Amino acid sequence: MIRRHSDVRCWLACFLLMSCSLVAPVQAAAPPPPNPLAFNEKELFAYKAKGHGSAAGQVFLRAVSGKAVTQAGASIVLIPISSYTRAWFDKQVRENSCPLKGGTSSSEAHGAQNSSLECLRAVMDQLLADKRLLPYLRVTRANPTGHFWFTKVPAGRYYVVSLLEGSGGAHQDERAVGIAWLTLELDADEKATNLVVTDCKSSLC
Repeated sequence: MIRRHSDVRCWLACFLLMSCSLVAPVQAAAPPPPNPLAFNEKELFAYKAKGHGSAAGQVFLRAVSGKAVTQAGASIVLIPISSYTRAWFDKQVRENSCPLKGGTSSSEAHGAQNSSLECLRAVMDQLLADKRLLPYLRVTRANPTGHFWFTKVPAGRYYVVSLLEGSGGAHQDERAVGIAWLTLELDADEKATNLVVTDCKSSLC
C-alpha cells in the first residue's frame, strides 16, 4: 500500500514537470508608453533666461458682425511650447469644447455668455495654476486698442494666448467672449511685429 502511494506521487510529479515544460515562456510586460502630460523641465530651461527678441501685435475676437472686438487690460500669455504645454493647448484651446453659442433671447444669451466665461476661465486656470510652469511664462496686458508688447524674449517656439471676457454691454459685439491665440517661432534677436492674435474663426489664422 505504501509503495502504491509512493508511485502515485512520483507519477503526479513527473506529469506536472512535463506540463510545465510545454508551456511557452511568459514574455516580460512591455513598459508603459511615456505620459504625454508629464512635465519635463529640461524642455523649458532655455526659456527662463532673458533674451534679446521681442513680439508685438494686436489681440481681438471676431464678432458675428465681422467687427474686431478688443478688450483693454486683457492678459496675454506667452507660453513656451513643450510636450506638456502642447498637450494642454491641443485639448483645451485648439479643440475647446466650451459652449460659445448664445441663446435666442437676451437672457439666454447672457446665461450662455456666463457659462462660456466660466468654462474658459477654468481652461486658463488649469495652466496658470501650475507653479512648475510659472517661471517660464511671460504675461502682459493689452492696451485699449488690443495692442501688446513682449520684450527680452529668448528664441524659441511659443503659444500666444489671451482670454477676452467681453464688456457685458447690451450689444452682441460687446458680449464677445473667447480665447484668442497664435503660434509663434522667434529667432534670436528677432523683432516680431504686427502679430494677429484672434479666435481663429476667420481667414486670419
